[in-house]
Amino acid sequence: MQKFRDLDSGRKELSTLKARSFFIFIAIGLIFSIFFYQLIELMVLNNSNYITQSDKNRIDTVPIYPARGLIYDSEGNLIVENVVSQDLVLTSPQIQNPGKVIKEIKNSLNLNFIENSLLENINEIKGKKAGQLVLARDLNEMQIAKFQVEKSKWPEVNIKPSLKRFVLDDNLYSHLVGYLGPVTKEEIQDRDEFKYPMDYLTGKSGIEKSYEHFLRGSVGYKSIETDVYGNEIREISKKPPKRPEDLYLSINNGLQSLAREELNERKGAVIGLESSTGLIRVLVSSPDFNPNLFNRTSKGSIATILTDANSPLFNRAISGNYPPASTLKPFIGLLALESEVIDQNYIVNDKGEFQIEGKGRKYRGWKEGGHGEVNLKKAIAVSSDVFFYELATSLTIDKISHFLSSFGFGSPTKIDLEEESDANLPNRNWKLGAIGESWFVGDTVNLGIGQGYITITPLQLAVATSLIINKGIAYQPRVVERVGNLNTTKEIINNIEIQDIANWDLILDSMKAVTNSWYGTAYNLSQFGKTKIAGKTGTAQIKSLTEETLSVREEYEGIRESISNRDHALFVGYGPIEDPKIVIVVIVENGESGSSVAAPIAQRLIDKYMEKQDE
Repeated sequence: MQKFRDLDSGRKELSTLKARSFFIFIAIGLIFSIFFYQLIELMVLNNSNYITQSDKNRIDTVPIYPARGLIYDSEGNLIVENVVSQDLVLTSPQIQNPGKVIKEIKNSLNLNFIENSLLENINEIKGKKAGQLVLARDLNEMQIAKFQVEKSKWPEVNIKPSLKRFVLDDNLYSHLVGYLGPVTKEEIQDRDEFKYPMDYLTGKSGIEKSYEHFLRGSVGYKSIETDVYGNEIREISKKPPKRPEDLYLSINNGLQSLAREELNERKGAVIGLESSTGLIRVLVSSPDFNPNLFNRTSKGSIATILTDANSPLFNRAISGNYPPASTLKPFIGLLALESEVIDQNYIVNDKGEFQIEGKGRKYRGWKEGGHGEVNLKKAIAVSSDVFFYELATSLTIDKISHFLSSFGFGSPTKIDLEEESDANLPNRNWKLGAIGESWFVGDTVNLGIGQGYITITPLQLAVATSLIINKGIAYQPRVVERVGNLNTTKEIINNIEIQDIANWDLILDSMKAVTNSWYGTAYNLSQFGKTKIAGKTGTAQIKSLTEETLSVREEYEGIRESISNRDHALFVGYGPIEDPKIVIVVIVENGESGSSVAAPIAQRLIDKYMEKQDE
């Protein structure tokens, strides 16, 4: 009986075990079914999706930046080119522990860069799929060799070639071509049509800045396969960049070299403008600088340039503000003729001093005892201050300011260079606002000889003089003659009509007398010049002569002991007289004499220009 009970119990246990095994089998089967389904989904159903994501992880679209356009002079001589540099580049924005890597590289290769600045730039691109950053430029041979030995430490970093800007003649064209500098965040944000990378160099002054759009070209792109460190494995597709335009300047190398040589490192400026085209043939500002220091293609101290008290970066030819002094007299004379205050026969007895209505302060002329009786022609030729003192009091500041503004004084010429100055053409409102005083007759007297509150730039004086030469027409001044194969446009920017066109000839005749009459202030030029020229001298006072108990000569002797107080030497000339082709303006700061210092420079430049014309 007990055996039957044990047998029955065994059957029940077996039945329970079978039931449990069935449920376990079902559970295991269900788990394997789910696993199998997920495997099928991964390998088959979502295969294309995962392939796409994989491709995105290893295929980058990177920009291709073209080589910057070249710059030539008017004769096709190369001025600015691109040279190869070997740069250290971070090729992957996913770099781990960038601070440690940067420090190691800096110490190992003996590099000179600011770590914090680089880390900021790395953080800017970190998280992006693609992106490169230049860590150091222009590695030398020893740094390249050392990196090749240790590069396995830094798989995200590599050496890549790039192009740097190089100005062949160093300082000669410094204020014309300018230099490059690191792109700013504002420039990156403002350029939708040309996306600058963070390590790009853009034009910061001169032609490099004003013609940036032409010189940079347009960006191309290529799709590449990269490894985990951002290094290129292969190129998949490519859209080449658009090559930028080359620029051809209107500047003549021979004139440019001669002008720089003549200034001989003295502070000042020379500018030469073709009166019939507006093309600038020479533009020199002194002192100058080496653009290659900023372009990182020459060794030297930029800090020395930036802290130089003589301001070598300052372009005096287009931004320097100078009293025009006696170079303004032809314009005042023309206004007096047009206003019928005088005619060509009007005479003033110049005794060397002038008083308003015969009383009060004595305004002295530059020559002791004066020039005697002078008409307009002789007054311009001998530069009689007293004659123009009297003219100024017969006119008003309102008439003078309005007339001079029509010649472009007080306004930029809009030359194709950056940072041109307006200079200052004063009037009643200007003085009230700037100084807080009313305009006095004495201010007008000073303005009559180009002194007082008025200032001009050398370029403004050149353009204004071309208006006299062309009898009322001036052309847009420009330093770029050709962009690629297209010539820049000759454009009229001013057209002055006067009441009596004979007055143009009277002023021109008076300017001829300056250099060709025995009594002219620049008659010395006719003794050595190969080309007959005309013009006007000027000697701009830096410090007023107010001590009436001393003669002009005696008082000036005390003033000139300080070089910075000495008068500026000015001359504006044009030639040849029979068929004027070029206007030259020369300003030598603290040069003292327009006739003996500035005028001979202009004569030699015009002679040189005419030699080139005859070749």
